[in-house]
Amino acid sequence: MTQSIPLADLEGGNAAKFENIGDKYEGQIIDMDERQQTSTAGEPLTWNDGRPRMLWVITIQPDDGDPVQLWAKGGRYKAAEGSGESMLNAIGLAVKAAEAKSVDVGARLAVAYTGKGEKTAVGGTPKLYTAEYQPPAPASIPADSLFSNP
Repeated sequence: MTQSIPLADLEGGNAAKFENIGDKYEGQIIDMDERQQTSTAGEPLTWNDGRPRMLWVITIQPDDGDPVQLWAKGGRYKAAEGSGESMLNAIGLAVKAAEAKSVDVGARLAVAYTGKGEKTAVGGTPKLYTAEYQPPAPASIPADSLFSNP
């Protein structure tokens, strides 16, 4: 059995940089990948019970410019400034608001940095986000094209 590594996993991605409240990225979803979180030293992170801590890397193609990767982690945070949710929760709320059942390649996604959470026990200040989601248009084939022309 041949094993392979997708080219996308070998290329460095252009990660979204949410530096200031109000920063926003929007585009069509072109790829999604679930990965294990790592420490700043590159060590895989796990929960206390040994399960891996996972995140989603969602790549969007803005209307202008290069693709951007959104690193979506979960969590529940109380807002200290502004409002919002963890990125993963914000995307989930946007999918529900769009009455969709899943996040799909081909959909449009917008994620904005809208607040700061209270400092966590490890001393970090989580960023809070809001999101908008528009499901992809369903693929269809016109009925007339299903019949051969004599």
